[in-house]
Amino acid sequence: MTSQTSEANKPSSKQKTIRIFILFLATYIILCGFVIVFPYVYYDSDSSAYSSIGQKLAFLPLTRWCAPEWGGHGGNVGYFQDHPPGILWLTAIFVRLGVPGPSAALCANFLYIFLSFYFIYLLASHFGGPMLGWSAVFAFTFTPIFLQYLVRANQEHPLNLAVVAGIYGFVRCQESWRYKAIFVFSLVFGFLIKGMSGLIISLVALICWVILFRSKRTLFFIILAHLIALAAMVLFELWYEQVTGGISFWRNYFSIQLGSAVAGGFNSLAKIYNFIWYLGRAIWFPVPWVFFIFYGLFKWIKGDRSLFKAKFFLLSLGSAFSIILWFSLFNRKADRYIFAAYIFLALAGVFVLFQRKTELRHWLEMKKSLLPVYHSVILIFIVLLRIFFHNYLYTFIKLWPG
Repeated sequence: MTSQTSEANKPSSKQKTIRIFILFLATYIILCGFVIVFPYVYYDSDSSAYSSIGQKLAFLPLTRWCAPEWGGHGGNVGYFQDHPPGILWLTAIFVRLGVPGPSAALCANFLYIFLSFYFIYLLASHFGGPMLGWSAVFAFTFTPIFLQYLVRANQEHPLNLAVVAGIYGFVRCQESWRYKAIFVFSLVFGFLIKGMSGLIISLVALICWVILFRSKRTLFFIILAHLIALAAMVLFELWYEQVTGGISFWRNYFSIQLGSAVAGGFNSLAKIYNFIWYLGRAIWFPVPWVFFIFYGLFKWIKGDRSLFKAKFFLLSLGSAFSIILWFSLFNRKADRYIFAAYIFLALAGVFVLFQRKTELRHWLEMKKSLLPVYHSVILIFIVLLRIFFHNYLYTFIKLWPG
């Protein structure tokens, strides 16, 4: 009788979901409160630009939101065509909702981060259950790249959201049209956030197709999704030309981006150097989780082949290296370009740890009801620290020349 009463008092799955949603909503509001109350200076030029242009965009009619202008930021005038305007829209919406201008882009960034947590959890849970999902969320949180980009206003988190959400949708695309829609929407979102860099969603989808599907039906869906995304880009171009009096956005955008990305021609030695340069970043920014990948490789050399039969590990590792290879082909390089690769490497590493350490799984099972609370408290703490160190102890360190 007591056992039946105890079971009846346990919250249902729906109640747990609602509680976690309320907890994370409260955490999100607290983080936004921090960047509104405490002064925050944008030291990186990208965040400063997107924040400034996004604030100006908020005061334009919605019909003109396809064509933001520099407005004198950094001495630049005319239309902003370095990237599509998707990165600016949420900032402009928040400004219209009353969020103070300098804080709006940071609040938008936090929202992208929370949505990324959600889809990382869903992706990992699909392959290894809820405890692997939470392990993946904590792994992402405890990486140098996450801490570095936690309080910024640039494109890395929204593009990462597009990649993770898109792959989750693609992984489950054979189950229903809802997941197909997630993939298509993520693809369009990625292109509207960072243009050509959105192609990494296409690249990772192909890796996923090779590892999981290899069916003509799924390949046809990839092609169809890209045709829909292409149609969306054409519609955006028509909107842009109508607003600007015939100016082409995509022609100018490709002229800007390809001009610098492929300047100097193709040099195979330079591409090899780029690859090694990115590998150095790939070892540091997903620390400590990347070290567990090396541990797994050591076990593989010793004869344990089980790890390379795990779809999630292969998908994560294959996605990371395909992204690194892709960006190694271009002359321009930066740590942030392979942001999504760091996340996939962290997921691959935590998967190895999760598989090898059964006591970790048991501990997570015992603490599962408190994991959302732990994560929220950690986020609040590290955001406070991040703001303090940023404002008072900011120092730029360059360990390896470009």
